[in-house]
Amino acid sequence: MYLFLKKLCKIKIIRLIDLYLASILTNKKKNLLMFAIALLSNYIGKGNICLPLSQLNLNLNIKNKKNNYLLKKIKEINKIKNWEKILSSYKDIVSNGEKNTPIVLIDNYLYLHKMWNEENIIVKNFLNNIFFSIEPKKIKKILQFLCNKKDFIQQKAICSSLTHRISIITGSPGTGKTSLISKIIFAFIKIFNTNLKIKIVATTGKAAVRLTQSINHFFHNISNKIINKKKRENIPKKATTIHHLLKMEIYTKEIKFDCLNQLNIDLLIIDESSMIDFNLMSTILNILPSKTRLVLLGDEYQLPSIEYGNLFKDLCYFKKFCFTKKYFLWLNSIIKYQYKKKNMKKFFFRNFITILKYNYRYAINSGINKLALNVKHGNQKKIEKIFLLKKYNDVKYFNMLNINEYKLMISSFVKEYKKYFIYLQKHKINNESILYKFNNYQIICAIKYGLFGTKIINSIIEKELLSNKIINIISQNYNWYIGKPIIITKNDNYLNLFNGDIGITFLDKKDQKLKVKFFLFDGKQKTICIENLPSYETAYAITAHKSQGSEFQNVALVLPNKFYSILTRELIYTAITRAKKKVIIYSNKTIFYKAIKFKIQRFSNIRNKIINHI
Repeated sequence: MYLFLKKLCKIKIIRLIDLYLASILTNKKKNLLMFAIALLSNYIGKGNICLPLSQLNLNLNIKNKKNNYLLKKIKEINKIKNWEKILSSYKDIVSNGEKNTPIVLIDNYLYLHKMWNEENIIVKNFLNNIFFSIEPKKIKKILQFLCNKKDFIQQKAICSSLTHRISIITGSPGTGKTSLISKIIFAFIKIFNTNLKIKIVATTGKAAVRLTQSINHFFHNISNKIINKKKRENIPKKATTIHHLLKMEIYTKEIKFDCLNQLNIDLLIIDESSMIDFNLMSTILNILPSKTRLVLLGDEYQLPSIEYGNLFKDLCYFKKFCFTKKYFLWLNSIIKYQYKKKNMKKFFFRNFITILKYNYRYAINSGINKLALNVKHGNQKKIEKIFLLKKYNDVKYFNMLNINEYKLMISSFVKEYKKYFIYLQKHKINNESILYKFNNYQIICAIKYGLFGTKIINSIIEKELLSNKIINIISQNYNWYIGKPIIITKNDNYLNLFNGDIGITFLDKKDQKLKVKFFLFDGKQKTICIENLPSYETAYAITAHKSQGSEFQNVALVLPNKFYSILTRELIYTAITRAKKKVIIYSNKTIFYKAIKFKIQRFSNIRNKIINHI
């Protein structure tokens, strides 16, 4: 078996780390256990929480005659049908969780013990997430002030957050998630008169900046007659990142809180929750006291977390059910909420899930809105029609077929960034409008390397700007110039800079040094000498993963000329919904439509655990 696994490493079916883990946890005599652990490790590396036993059958297309040994071994493995019985016999390594073993096998799913435990923590918290009633009269007046009478969905979201320990709000960009956060805070302050400790967090620094601005703007327009000075003390002055709130160490990812030293918070609101992995969510739930209300906002159709799992989507699965009778009657007494489908199955999980549908950012008939909806559902025919009609000014598609079209694409990028540098020459870099001007246009790539990746595109743009004398290199050693945009790629708690923060380079006239200015989540500006910067990259072109949590006026989406497994429906949807005004797509049509058909699938057992428990 060890030889077989080594050969699988050579043809890149599994990784060396998978083989090493299997070798550590067991020995060569336990052939099938070694194979199962190696495959489990490989699946975790691909973002899965666990390995369904059905996936132990390998479906590999091996045509090379030299690989006869591999083919023979695969056929032997694929004939095995009693995997559960075989793996359960290794009692020192595998158990159903009642015994402390490195591997857990339950419900025909194979786990590492750590991940099985994390999934259980999440399931336990959500199973205990029951409805507790509040006097309807108290809520009615607040909803009348906050929401339009016809906006039942936003009212339902506020009601859900007030009556459940945990609530989930899902919706596309532009459906009002950010403004809804301020309304939920307002409702909590009005309903619960005690001193409240409220924290608002996002998964990226840029998203936290946007939240801070939105909250400050909302409450600035609320008079002291509605919320007096004493109650205003409950309003959070700024949003932060999750890592900042948890005081997470940069490298070890250890936090200073645990189940014995919990966060003292009454209300925690997390934006961009689709980016939260199982480990982080289980950590958050462990360190929150039972009194804390947790509101999770996100978009289930966006890219999932970089780490393992697709938790937000797993939880949103339960939106297909109907409210329980008790909750429906209570909700109906407040907002006259009606269901079109009356025969839907009732399930308590649905009580605390809200689906935002109305889009405030895009007109219903806008190209971006129609494109996003059809990408989300993988409707190729309707997408083709959008591009073919060419009646939408906010959507453009360029079919990339040769090197000449690639050069034209680069020329259009240089032309756009020339506008930014012209603006830069006319205005002081200290002005916050510089960053907003840079955010007017953003190139988003699917990959980092290769001709269509961020590394090469950033390099070409810089060379073109230099040859056209649009920029002037000041520091030859570092290839730095005034106006150079960079994006932070690793969190640095010491400098208060986080993954995804974008900064602009300027020359400090006091000491004649090049520095980078960042506009942080707390509304302040941060200036760092280029020599002291944490890990960063040039930011004319960024990856779709780095763009999450950000908004840009105009977006250029670039896909590679070869198909990679990273090209998915979720990636394209995430990229195009970063744009507020216009999106331009540069891609070979075959690659583009293949990516739309390719959905991210990550295995977990969270749905079954919740349903089976009930």
